[in-house]
Order: sequence, then structure tokens, then C-alpha cells
Amino acid sequence: MPHPWKFFAAASALLLVAAAPAKGEWTPAWSASMWEAANEKQKVAVDDATLRFAVRVGAAGEGIRLRLSNEYGEPLLIGAASVRKPGEKAVPVLFGGQASVRASAGTTLVSDAAELRVGAFDVVEVSVYLPDAVKLNTVHGAGGARTQISAPGDFTQAGFVAVRTADTRPLLAGVDVLGKAQRPVVVAFGDSITDNPGCANDAVPICRWGDVLGRRLAQAGKPHVVVTQAISGNRVISRGSGPSAVERFDRDVLGLPGVTHVVILEGVNDIGGSGRRRPDGTAAPTLSYDHLIEGYQTLVASAHRHGIKAIGMTILPFEGANYHTAAGEAMRQRVNDWIRTSGAFDAVIDMEKSVADPANPRRLDPALHRGDYLHPNGQGQTRIGEAIPLDLFE
Repeated sequence: MPHPWKFFAAASALLLVAAAPAKGEWTPAWSASMWEAANEKQKVAVDDATLRFAVRVGAAGEGIRLRLSNEYGEPLLIGAASVRKPGEKAVPVLFGGQASVRASAGTTLVSDAAELRVGAFDVVEVSVYLPDAVKLNTVHGAGGARTQISAPGDFTQAGFVAVRTADTRPLLAGVDVLGKAQRPVVVAFGDSITDNPGCANDAVPICRWGDVLGRRLAQAGKPHVVVTQAISGNRVISRGSGPSAVERFDRDVLGLPGVTHVVILEGVNDIGGSGRRRPDGTAAPTLSYDHLIEGYQTLVASAHRHGIKAIGMTILPFEGANYHTAAGEAMRQRVNDWIRTSGAFDAVIDMEKSVADPANPRRLDPALHRGDYLHPNGQGQTRIGEAIPLDLFE
């Protein structure tokens, strides 16, 4: 009998809206793995209002373009859009030469080039005006850089004081930068440990390991750009929050231009959630070792078919977390042994050893987690990003 998770979700259609050709090559500099809001709290309802998002790009460029996703939503009208660096003049963003564009259901819009020069690791503010009443349900978690929502009106060319905020970020799936040549792209791929949606743009220490790695590569003079494609609560082979890793791999990795490496840190939610009682009283499917390994093999094979190197990390310790069990710990150790010894990955980073408590290697080092024994804190994220050998990226 075929496994349900093998029926891949169709990637949203990419709509270029007859964009004017730009001189140069595009490189993804920031990205978000989008998912369908599961409840009203996660949706963002607006009517004649402007949304503003602040993101930090991982590469410099002479211009930028936006990827706006309506993958799960109904058709909607975008009245205007703009980009700027904080405190500077806003630059209009056009779609096929037009300020206004209709986003069909299931599509991702790619804008024309906007004439905004950015430096590596600059913060960019993206504003989108929505003239109609709409509930946006194609979102990503953004508790650390909340969506700003205006009073009624188009404020894409002006500052505004938000009348309310949302801790999900709708629509914005990516920011690309324009350069003379396309840069090699490394995708940090995983769940909340990689995503850390509560991470602020100006956090010290840096609280997302992909960002730590990106800065290290830049400081070493390497051309690689790191983008994060991760979802809090995500699983490898079954749906937790958003599509599973297997389902979204085509969209989030293969669908980006210039990807040379994918670094995979995922699996703890599959193990911890196996057979777990859901809020509605039903039980989640029980995970088998073979199914999880098959999921990893699917990811690696997909990468290899497209000439992308797949780097695996061992699953981090999680004793003390609310879904830890003895059976889950045995599964984690067995899976980690396979990651280390199978030869499936092009390289393996034994990350559990870098972050484990020296007194109890089944737990995270107490100085490196947020108090829940599962999620690394800023120091833990930095430890992960600094433990990745840069010579893997040649």
C-alpha cells in the first residue's frame, strides 16, 4: 500500500506577469516557506490597508524583486507595493510594468526589478497595499518581526504607525537580489529549530543558525548565500505545521535558482509526535524507523537529481521536552546512527555532539536552550551555525 505522504502537494504556479527583463542575474537573498493558516488567529484579515514586513537580506544587489505567494488563498487584488531601507525613500514595485496586479488562487507572483541597491545583511521593508477585504491564509510565522498593519489607505509610499500587528507574515515568500552573476545558494532546511519564527532581525546573538552560517561564509570571502526554508512544527514524512518536508522540497529547494547545497536538520517532530494524542482526541500515526529513513532518502535523491549536495545533521537531543519518551530517544539514536553511517548524504555534521549537555548527552546543554529542552536559544543557534565546516561549500 502506498504511503500517503508520497502524494506530493503541487507547487504553486510561478507567474512572472510579463516582467521586464533585468540586466544581470537573480539570486535568492531571503526566503520563507509558506503554509496554509490552520485557524482564524493565523490568518491576516485586512480591508483597504497596507501591510509592512521587515526582513534582512543575505546578499548585496543592485536591485531587488519580490516573490508574493497566494498558494493557498482565493484570488486577490494587490493595489500597490514598495520596498525601502528603513528611514529611506520608498521605491515602487511593479508587476509587468503595472502598479496593481491580481494574484490568482494558487499562484506566486514575481515582480519586476525594483531600483533599490542593498548591501549584504541590510534590512529591507516591504509594503503591500490591499484595497479589498480579504483574509490572507498563505502565511509564515513572524513573531520576532511582526507584520505591521495600517489604518485604511495606501501607505506604500509613506510611513505609518501600525494600528495592529500580526505574528504571521502573509504573501511574502522571497526577496531576490540582482547582480552581475548568479551566486551559489545554500538552503537551511528544517523545522522550528531552523526557522525560529520568534527571532528578531536585530537580535544579539544572532538567533537563527542559517544567518550565522551566511555571515561566516561572507566573512570568509565565499560567494555563497544562505536562505532559510523551514517551518515551525514541520515533519519529514507527515503533515505537522504546513506541508511535510517531502511535500515541500520541490518548492522550497528545487524551485529556487542557484541552489548548490541543502543542509537538512529535521526529524525530531516526527519522532516526538509519533502516536501522540491530538487536541481533538485522535492519535497521530505511529512512526516507523523505515518510513522516516525513506523520507530522508527521498529528500537526498531529489537533491541529487538536480545536482544539489545534501548535507545531513544529526537530530539534536530532546530529553526533557514535553513529547520526549524512552521509545523516542531510542528512535533518535537509531536514526542518528543511520545519518552518520549510511553514506546517503554528501556530508554529515554530527550536531547533537556540538550542543549536548556534557553531563547528559540525551539533553541539550542547559546554556544553549530556551528552557523547553527542545529549542536552542541565541547561544545555541550560534553554536550550530559556527559548528558547520565552511569547507563543505566549495
